[in-house]
Amino acid sequence: MHSRWNTTWCVFGDFNTTRFLSERFGCEAFNPTMFAFSNFIEANYHVDLPLEETLFTWFRDSGRDCMSKIDRTLASVDWVDHFGNVSQRILPRVVFDHFILLVVAGSVNKGRSAFRFENMWLKEEGFVERVRQWWNEYCFSGSPSFILAHKLKALKDDLKKWTKEEFGDLAFRKKSLLSELLGLDAKEDLLGLSQDDQTRHIQI
Repeated sequence: MHSRWNTTWCVFGDFNTTRFLSERFGCEAFNPTMFAFSNFIEANYHVDLPLEETLFTWFRDSGRDCMSKIDRTLASVDWVDHFGNVSQRILPRVVFDHFILLVVAGSVNKGRSAFRFENMWLKEEGFVERVRQWWNEYCFSGSPSFILAHKLKALKDDLKKWTKEEFGDLAFRKKSLLSELLGLDAKEDLLGLSQDDQTRHIQI
């Protein structure tokens, strides 16, 4: 790869193998695949980004005796030098048995949060009729595109206000749940989860 691609690059995902004994729970001996993978990384001058916050990236739901670091991010030296201050973190395991990897290069400017449609709205009785009523009450003058843009903006504002009144601060609730989920994942990593903890993990 190093000899064929004269460019900067970064690749990440599930490589389905580990490099070191510490990357698989209970692993006591190296195998040929581990040696081959490490040799491939070193021979091609790849940078294996260190993982923060956890030792493992994959967990089998049946118990803590099946844990390993098979997900990782590899990058060229030029790519790391170009972006600088590169780190690799994890996001909570909401559905999958793998952690989602988040690669952060330098500082992140989050900016203004984007408006998102929430699926839970559709579960609220009378939601569609409420939106239809709002839409029909909006009155703007101008070209069709101008009217559409301003009606959509008005609808967005009404949805935000209604959501806060009906469900409270969604951003805070999501952040709290994700924080709890990360705490459970960290506990599973170190100690394993009790039956109650496993049930709570599924509920979240």
